[in-house]
Amino acid sequence: MPRESNQLDVLIIGGGIHGMYLFHLLRQKRSELIIKIADPHPAPFYNWRHCTSNTGMRFLRSTGVHHLDVDPLSLQKFYKKHGNEIRKPYISPNNRPSLSLFNNHSDKILSDYDLDTHWVQTHITDIDLSEEGVRVNTLEEEIHCKHVILAIGNGGQLRAPFWAEQLAVHSFPILHIYSSEFEIKNYKPGFHSVIVGNGMGAVQAFIKLANSHSDKITLITPSQIKVAQYDIDPGWMGPKYLTNFHQEKSYQNRRKLINSARQRGTITPEIDRELKQVLKLGHASHIIGSIKNAELFGVDNAYLKLENDEAVFCDQILLGTGFDPVINSELVQKLKTNESLKCAECGYPIVDPFLRWHPNLSVTGELAELELGPAAKNIIGARHAGQRICNLL
Repeated sequence: MPRESNQLDVLIIGGGIHGMYLFHLLRQKRSELIIKIADPHPAPFYNWRHCTSNTGMRFLRSTGVHHLDVDPLSLQKFYKKHGNEIRKPYISPNNRPSLSLFNNHSDKILSDYDLDTHWVQTHITDIDLSEEGVRVNTLEEEIHCKHVILAIGNGGQLRAPFWAEQLAVHSFPILHIYSSEFEIKNYKPGFHSVIVGNGMGAVQAFIKLANSHSDKITLITPSQIKVAQYDIDPGWMGPKYLTNFHQEKSYQNRRKLINSARQRGTITPEIDRELKQVLKLGHASHIIGSIKNAELFGVDNAYLKLENDEAVFCDQILLGTGFDPVINSELVQKLKTNESLKCAECGYPIVDPFLRWHPNLSVTGELAELELGPAAKNIIGARHAGQRICNLL
C-alpha cells in the first residue's frame, strides 16, 4: 500500500520498557521505517520510574544481560565506561544490575534519538483495523499507520481486598503503592502505619519507610514470606520449558502453566536479610495473618481484625497487593468487541508466532504471554517479542 504523506510505518502504543525496547530495536534493524510512540505520559518509562521509586527498589530481579540495548553485553560495557560513580552496580547472582545503573544505561540508549520527533503524548480512544492499514483515534487527532504494536500491559487493575474498599468508601487514608496518587517521597507517618502484602513491592516499601521514619509501622502478610531469587524459574527464559509450552495446544492449559510458573508473593534473599535487620528496630513489626474485616474506629483510625482474632489499630494503610491478572485495558476491550479479535477463555489475546493479533496489529508484554510464556512481561520477554516482531516487519 503506498504511504500517505502523513502515514507512519509503525505506531508503538506504550512508552514503557517493552515499547522503548521495540522502538530501539526497530531503529537499529529497520532504520528506514517511520516510527512513533504514543503514550499518555510526558516521557518514556514514566510508570516504571514511579513504581520503582515508590517501592524503594535498588536492584532489578533480572540479570545483567536483560536491558534496553540489542547487544547483551551493552550494560556491562556501559558500566566500565560510565559507571564509576555508582557505588554498588551489581548484586549476585548473575550480576543483577542496580536500578540506577539500569536507568542510566536506558537513558543513554535513548539519548541517541531525537525523541521529540518520535514521541506523541496522547490518550488513544480507539483503533480501526483494515487490510489497508490502521487508523488510531486519539483525543486530538487521527494517526494513520501500516502497523500498530500494543505495548501497554493488561491495563493495570490494582488489586484491593474487599475490606480495603470498604474503608476507602469512608475516606479512610488507604492507598496502593503503585497508585498514581501515591508518592512515597510525600509519605507522612502517623501514630501507626500498616503495609499489607507479601511480595517484593510491599516488603521493599516497608523497609524503606521503616528506615526513613521512627514512627510505628507494621507489615501484615497473609502467610509466611517465601524467598526466591527470581519471580520465575530461569528455565522459562529459554527452550528448557518453552519447548513443551509451545507444544501445548490448549490455551487453557497454557494459562495454568503460566499461573503455576510465576512465583508471586516472593522476595529475593538480600531483601529477606534487609527485612530481618529492619525488624530489629523497635518501631517496626511483622504480623502474619489474613485480614478478615476492617472498620472505622473513632474519627481517624481503623480497626483491622485478622483471622487469628488478632486486632490491629492504625491511622493509615498502604496496599502492596499487586495487580489483578485480568485484562482491564479499555482499548483492548474495544478491540476484542469492535474488531472481533480472538481471545482465550482467560481473556488474553490469541496471537500467531509473530505475535500478530491482526495482520496489522502485534502485541508484546503481558498481552503476548499465551505465546511467549510466563516471562512475557519481564525484560527478557521484551527481547523475545522484539525478535519475532522485527522478523515480521
